[in-house]
Amino acid sequence: MTIKLDATNYSVVVTCTKCPWWYGFADHKAGGWRVGARHEERAHPEIDQARRALDERNRRARHAASQRK
Repeated sequence: MTIKLDATNYSVVVTCTKCPWWYGFADHKAGGWRVGARHEERAHPEIDQARRALDERNRRARHAASQRK
């Protein structure tokens, strides 16, 4: 595991287990995964955990939206 999200009702703190000095912030979990995915792309291009998680969240949102029609 590389990217971890610590979410509260007010914010999300994003950390990287491979870079203990790095952290990021977001307003919500989807934003947290975007912050984590950008860090992965820059610092760990061989790892795609956050990018896959973000893709899965987006896929589920699209599916839910298509079911409402």
